[in-house]
Amino acid sequence: MRWILAIVVGIVFALVFVRLALWQLDRLEEVRAFNATVEARSSEPPRPLEGILGQYGSDVDAMLHRTAVVEGVYRTSDEFFSIGRTAGDVQGDLVATPLDLADGTVLIVVRGLLPPGAAGPPAQGYEPPMGLVSLVGRIDDGEDPTRIGESAPEDGRLESLSRLDLVYIDRWLDGDVLPITLILEEQAPPDQNGTPLRMPQEELTEGSHLGYAVQWFAFTVIVVVGVAVLVYRAGGRDDPIETDRDGASQP
Repeated sequence: MRWILAIVVGIVFALVFVRLALWQLDRLEEVRAFNATVEARSSEPPRPLEGILGQYGSDVDAMLHRTAVVEGVYRTSDEFFSIGRTAGDVQGDLVATPLDLADGTVLIVVRGLLPPGAAGPPAQGYEPPMGLVSLVGRIDDGEDPTRIGESAPEDGRLESLSRLDLVYIDRWLDGDVLPITLILEEQAPPDQNGTPLRMPQEELTEGSHLGYAVQWFAFTVIVVVGVAVLVYRAGGRDDPIETDRDGASQP
């Protein structure tokens, strides 16, 4: 019977919709757990970077979103841009400057956003201070490489790239580049001239997972109600009222 096939198909769809709804709820829990971790780490007081590195070693994930204090000397000769970026509603070019640390390692500092088409690098009119500087910022792990890859820099000097791919950056900079970046928040002494727009902390949201879960549950209810109506109507057709030869109805 066709109605039996329709019921089976409806049940299959209902099970699929329930599974999709539960998957969206699982994703919601993951997002909430991530947001809670970020909020907890962001609320911690700033700590010296060497202490954070000493505690977590090579576990980059454990260092993310914590606030670090670090001292070093900017290597403006190797400063580079990442063009076409945004900070909130503002568009421009991201400026990143290597910071030479006392132990010989190199930390990539994301100093902020420059106006589109700013001259450089080094960024003219936005030069960082010379000599020893003290920085406070958020720890990040850079960005994934582009699918098509970066073009090799001319003359071996990195000036512009699409993504802050630390593995790629390490290929073109002298010294051991740390597997983290510092999103600059405070700096002493301040910049000599103009100051790039500091990158704001990303807003934490739960996304649309709850809405999608409700949607899939609603589809499930629609399918279940539709199958129930189909079964009811099919049952009524399977129990017709018989009629005798004289036209009188019989049960």
